[in-house]
Amino acid sequence: MFSIIMCSRDDRRFATASAHYASLFAGVENEIIRIADARSMCEGYNRGVRQSRGDVLIFSHDDVEFLCANMPALLTKRLEQFDMLGIAGTTKLVGPRWVQAGLPYTIGQVGHVDPEGNGYLVMIWAAADRAVGNIAAMDGLFWCAKRELVEQVGFDEQTFTSFHLYDLDFTFRASQRGYKLAVCTDLFPIHASLGGFGDPNWQASAKAFMNKHGRWLASIPKRECTFGWLRVASRAECVKVMTPPWWT
Repeated sequence: MFSIIMCSRDDRRFATASAHYASLFAGVENEIIRIADARSMCEGYNRGVRQSRGDVLIFSHDDVEFLCANMPALLTKRLEQFDMLGIAGTTKLVGPRWVQAGLPYTIGQVGHVDPEGNGYLVMIWAAADRAVGNIAAMDGLFWCAKRELVEQVGFDEQTFTSFHLYDLDFTFRASQRGYKLAVCTDLFPIHASLGGFGDPNWQASAKAFMNKHGRWLASIPKRECTFGWLRVASRAECVKVMTPPWWT
C-alpha cells in the first residue's frame, strides 16, 4: 500500500495534486494524506507518517506532476534494490544546497512550468541511467521510501522549524545510516514553480544544517555551477529531452 503525504495549505493546489496521484495510482491500494496546517515541513511530515498505514510512503510537494507510465510498478520494482527514491540529488554533499557539489555528482532532471507562460524550462543535471544509486542527499520535491527507513530516521522538527533544509537533513541522515538512496531520472516530473533561496528562513535553516552536519560533509571543492535551462513548448517535448539516447 502506498501512503501519499502532502503538506498543503492551498485547497486548489491540493485538489489538483490529489486528483493527479489518484489517477497515477488507480487500481493500486493507496491513501492520500493532507496536512493543511503544518507548523513546519518536518512537523507536518511526522504527523502525516503517524496517520499513514502504507508499507511505502511518498512525500510530495503539492505542485508537481509526473509524465511517466505505470509509476506504481516502476517504484515497486526499484524498491527491491533501493530503500528510498527521489528525482534529484547528489552523490557528494558539500553544503546546505545539494547542487553545490556540481558535476559529476549532481543527478536528476526536472521540467518546470515557465513562470512567463512560454512553455517549460527543463533542468538536466545528469541522467547516466534511469536509476542512479549511491546518493548522499536528495531534494525534497518528491520521495518514495520504505516505511522502515522513515520510522527509523524521522524528521527533525526540533532543529528545522520552517519549510527548508528538512530534505537534506532527512536524506543525508538516511544515507549515513546505510540506507540505499537512488535518484530516478525517468519519472519525468513537471514542477509548477522554480523555488529559490532568498527566504530569510532558508538562511537560518542553512546555518542550523551546517551546525548539525558540517563536519560530516564531503571534503571536495564546491563547484558553484550555473546550470542552464532548456526551453521546450510542450509536455511531450519535456519527456523527449529527458529521454537520452543511451538509455536502453
